Amino acid sequence: MKKILFNLITLAFASLIILTACSKKEEAKSEVEFTGKNYVKVALAEQKNIEEFLLFTGQLQAVQEAYIGSGMSLRIKDILVEEGDIVNESDLLLLMDDAQLKQAEAQFVSAEKDYNRMKALKEKGSISDQAFDQVEAGYKTAKAGYEFLKNNTEIRAPFSGIISAKFKKSGEEFTPMMGGAILKLININELKIKVCISDKDINLIKKGQKAKVSVDTYPDETFIGIVNYVSPEADKMSGTFPCEILIDNKNGRLKPGQYGKVKIIIAERKSAVVLPQNAVVNDNEIFVVENGRAIKRTVILGLQNEGEIEVVKGILAGDTIVISGNVGLKDGALVVIK
Repeated sequence: MKKILFNLITLAFASLIILTACSKKEEAKSEVEFTGKNYVKVALAEQKNIEEFLLFTGQLQAVQEAYIGSGMSLRIKDILVEEGDIVNESDLLLLMDDAQLKQAEAQFVSAEKDYNRMKALKEKGSISDQAFDQVEAGYKTAKAGYEFLKNNTEIRAPFSGIISAKFKKSGEEFTPMMGGAILKLININELKIKVCISDKDINLIKKGQKAKVSVDTYPDETFIGIVNYVSPEADKMSGTFPCEILIDNKNGRLKPGQYGKVKIIIAERKSAVVLPQNAVVNDNEIFVVENGRAIKRTVILGLQNEGEIEVVKGILAGDTIVISGNVGLKDGALVVIK
């Protein structure tokens, strides 16, 4: 008996909730039907430049970088730079053990004296061509050996840049056959970023196109780049086409290793009529607010990107356009701007 009574009370309570909900729904429906108004958000159509682009991500790299070391197995006599040092092309960076260099220098000086003496005798006709040729060959060999040793004992910067890494210490032995280096030199005046282009988009990308690069370090800034290289063939593993963008970085604000977003501009229009993307419904329709009503316009669209779209025909700059509340909106409907 108690169970039956409990079930009856529960059923009555549920019925009361349903009736109350239906009553409120009917009230809301009546209110909408009474006012006939739709609440919308709007924006003005702007006259501005618009760009259509493809978006990629990649890692910044130095265009010029070099791992510095000797071409011979030698002891490191002195490392003249530290990490972070700025160096100019031909600056002396490393001194290696110079015992072999001194020996080669002595041989070269002796060979040079013999060569100059024999050259003077040859000009007077006092020696045969064969004798002179032998001396000249010895001199050239001694000179080449001395220059090779000098270049690998007194090691200079191949280009201007920054010492980004130091792998060895003075006094250590260095062996190039081990595949190592003593220093790393990078030039950050110009950076590059590599991206991969899909087969669908490859015909839209050309050398010389403008690109815009952004990094998290400077969220409100854009750095201008240029497409420098587009591979004529796809990578066998990924099926995409490697592409390289160069970025001017003479101010040194960007750093190798940073990840960046790259927008490659494939088309642009100046002084276009531009709307937010969410203003368009049913592919080519928008609603213009006139005298408190939403007037449907069929428009011709042009360039677009992730946030904006160009209207080639159908509205004018300055028109008030519905950008929210436009889905299901009727032509001529009364609207209230939120």
